[in-house]
Amino acid sequence: MLNTKIIDDLKNLSLLIVEDGEDIIKIMDSTFKALVKNIYLAPNPQMGMELFQNHKPDIILTDIRMPRAKDGNDFIEQVRTIDTNVPIIVVSAYVHDLTKGDLVQFIMEKPIDFMELIHMIDKAIKQTKRVD
Repeated sequence: MLNTKIIDDLKNLSLLIVEDGEDIIKIMDSTFKALVKNIYLAPNPQMGMELFQNHKPDIILTDIRMPRAKDGNDFIEQVRTIDTNVPIIVVSAYVHDLTKGDLVQFIMEKPIDFMELIHMIDKAIKQTKRVD
């Protein structure tokens, strides 16, 4: 169950989701649209990087294995060259493919438990002091 403090903490956030699965990105979009101020959706790391640079989101959720030249590991590394503090949560069915685990705050294995993910987002934001 979400308490009102978590809901209040999330409502001013901007969230970037980098995910190639169309069904998952639709579910995440509809779930988080009601909880956060801004949501940016990227179907691949290249677009994710563009959205990251243009919008400077408060938190990032990213998959690891995506069918392009760059994967989630490359994306994470690239983000960290620009911003060492933005919280990154990996959400993947292939967490064993994560090679940049030292650069992320949390890891969630798919299938996604959305209540757990929301609590994880809240915790990650509080750890980086982006929410009072």
